[in-house]
Amino acid sequence: MLEDFFEKIKRSFDDYVAYFREGLLDDREIATKLGVSRVNVWRMRQKWESGESSVNDDSRLSISEDTFEHLLSQTFKSEVNARKVISELDLERANLELGFIRSFKQYFGVELVSIRTKIENLRNEIDALNKASNKKNKLVDNEEINSLKSELNEYVKEYSIREMELYYECMKKLATLHGTESKSNYKNSKGHK
Repeated sequence: MLEDFFEKIKRSFDDYVAYFREGLLDDREIATKLGVSRVNVWRMRQKWESGESSVNDDSRLSISEDTFEHLLSQTFKSEVNARKVISELDLERANLELGFIRSFKQYFGVELVSIRTKIENLRNEIDALNKASNKKNKLVDNEEINSLKSELNEYVKEYSIREMELYYECMKKLATLHGTESKSNYKNSKGHK
């Protein structure tokens, strides 16, 4: 029974190759994982590096369960890390979009400040004329008030149109960003590079 414990397990060439291709472990660590001597690992590495391989007649790859489980766990770890990186990228992208929107709001405020000032001045002027008319109990020239109201309406329209144009430009830029991202995600899901 003690002899069986010390007896080394015979491994296929493919068991070694899986570890060599992965490249994460040195020969000593591979020997420990496979339960073989470092000399055997060294020989198999020489064989692998020279391009020799054991080709099965049925051309199927056979690896031990331990090796398979190790590769499976490494794949799982890689997928978890990839998801983590993708989540971090999504978070950064969202932060960039929020920064863009904040900057846009500042630009929007500066871009329309002159029209907004004209609108406020006209409203104040109309209010002042209406108050003057009520206090003195005399009629203020209605044509002047109507003219100012008409001018105010034109500025409100101009402000609204410019506001919509600016929002549209912003939405187009964000949609372009998301469209590019969606195309990239689609290509990646289909295996394109």
